[in-house]
Amino acid sequence: MSILLETTFGDIVLDLDVEGSPALSRNILKLTKARYYTNTLIYNVVPGRYCQMGDPRGDGTGGCSIHGLIDVYTSKNSTQTSSNAPPDVSQSQRRFLQSHGRFLSPNELQQKGLVIAMEMENIPHTIGSQFLITLSDGNGLNNLVSLGDENGTGDKGGEDNAATRKGHAKYLSLGTVAEDSQDVLSKLNRAYCDDDGRPFADIRIQRALVIHDPFDDPEGMDRLLKQRGVEVNQEEQGLEGYSLAPQSPSYDKPPEETVSVRIQADDTTLFPNVEEQSDEDEDEETKQKRLELQQKQEEEWKQKQDNSRAVMLEMLGDLPSAEIKAPENVLFVCKLNPFTNDEDLELIFSRFDQNAKAEIIRDPDTGSSLQYAFVEFTSNEACNEAYLKMNNALVDDRRIRVDFSQSVAKVWDRYHKQYRKGLGGGVDRQFMDGGGRSGGRGGGGRG
Repeated sequence: MSILLETTFGDIVLDLDVEGSPALSRNILKLTKARYYTNTLIYNVVPGRYCQMGDPRGDGTGGCSIHGLIDVYTSKNSTQTSSNAPPDVSQSQRRFLQSHGRFLSPNELQQKGLVIAMEMENIPHTIGSQFLITLSDGNGLNNLVSLGDENGTGDKGGEDNAATRKGHAKYLSLGTVAEDSQDVLSKLNRAYCDDDGRPFADIRIQRALVIHDPFDDPEGMDRLLKQRGVEVNQEEQGLEGYSLAPQSPSYDKPPEETVSVRIQADDTTLFPNVEEQSDEDEDEETKQKRLELQQKQEEEWKQKQDNSRAVMLEMLGDLPSAEIKAPENVLFVCKLNPFTNDEDLELIFSRFDQNAKAEIIRDPDTGSSLQYAFVEFTSNEACNEAYLKMNNALVDDRRIRVDFSQSVAKVWDRYHKQYRKGLGGGVDRQFMDGGGRSGGRGGGGRG
């Protein structure tokens, strides 16, 4: 009556509530046996409350029961079976199970490590493959429980009361987290998430394995396993006479997944441990080490995010290479007087470099100054000295602001020129480092 979830952050064991919710427990066990959860996303994390998983689509709108899965696989014709297209579970009339099981009381819902089946959008009898796990005690789910089930007795197959259901969620017991020696729940509770609750770094159930299954297989299970590429070795027996773990389908993500792939999660993609931060007994040396580790983790996280964005920009054609860097010998100058021209700026910055080149960015239609410019130097040293001495300087009755340029537009322009000349075939190291001077003017202020 247990399953093992191998996640990105470690393993957890779930003991299923086969006495209180036998039909729901059987459903989860058979879906696990069919390897339905292989590499599915933990797609929603609400810190301090719960995390949601079990949807191959990865957005909370998919999933089905084991009976619906059997239906869509056994009803597929030979052409569909040979294709790579995932089956459409919405076509099955048995996609969802009825909400028959033990409903959780408000007191129970406040516990950490509960495994819960919840109806989709509070619609009766819409239990599929999705479930949630509470991440902390006092998680607030007790405030959402239906008023008619305060004792946790619930409807065990009886008629559902729409009046007590209105405006309240119904949570059915699936089990509890029995083992979490690697603090998986704590790590999930510290995940960086976007506004929709999806972690910025993909956290997945890499595999789900059946530890003990007391239920008989439903009709059509053997054909389902065969079509999903799940092989069970009936000859070799494991402990207690059960068959050894079957082979899982080989894919990095489910074929049904519709959301974009993000970077792989690890410990550097987590918020610092708040419990460690609030430890009053921590000595100064330990505190210093913790702060250094925290800073390192944050820097690594930011670096991974920057790299991910750069790769995306390269794929979109906005960067010639994800490894490209802004030139270190170009300054960005803003808050200029509209009447200041290129020659004025070159004369001012020539005190640092006689060959400094300035380009004021102008409106392409009117030619009027946009009051910012780029100044290019022949050496990084001259650029650094100009930055230190010219920021907040007075030029033509205006206090200018100076900073190092982050634009790669000039490098991008040189890359395009090389490509148009037929010299394409990749971006050389000079471009990626932002180095090298062309004969033209300007610092690439259009990017």
